[in-house]
Amino acid sequence: MATIFKDGDFVEESWARTDAETGTAVEGDALVPMTVFLIDPDAYLARDGKTAVIVEAGDDVELIENYLDRLALVAVDFPSFSDGRGFSAARILREQIGYKGDIRALGKYILDQVPLARRCGVSTFEISKPEVLKALKAGEWPEVTKYLQPVGTVDEIPEGTRPWARRSHRDLAVAAE
Repeated sequence: MATIFKDGDFVEESWARTDAETGTAVEGDALVPMTVFLIDPDAYLARDGKTAVIVEAGDDVELIENYLDRLALVAVDFPSFSDGRGFSAARILREQIGYKGDIRALGKYILDQVPLARRCGVSTFEISKPEVLKALKAGEWPEVTKYLQPVGTVDEIPEGTRPWARRSHRDLAVAAE
């Protein structure tokens, strides 16, 4: 069982992780690494249970574009809090490919990265770090109001004369008070 943070609530889900050795023999809902899935995608999609793909750091998410409408979700791995490739994969899925389904963050992200991942298109979070779970259950949500990279999925305001700097509309209400 994994604890999933979705829309401010916590749910428990059970997904079996597969690899090249277990293949399609896994029962129930399966999380399949993208590289393994692409060996025989039709076999994974034809099995009983839902199928989701894990995009690992460095994977080319455009390779699964033709299968996205048949996947339960796309899980993006954050192998380290200092590895930003998960953010890029989520943005490509949302902004370039136009994926509307669930993008789930997995791995070793920290609490401060949760709102930034949401901004990049991540919709759910598998929580593996106890300190992140504790903080979210306590209602902590680090607010970020100024950004250095614009994204296409969020309505933002240019910040000053720097075309790459952005701020949140929420920042206006705070400044007005």
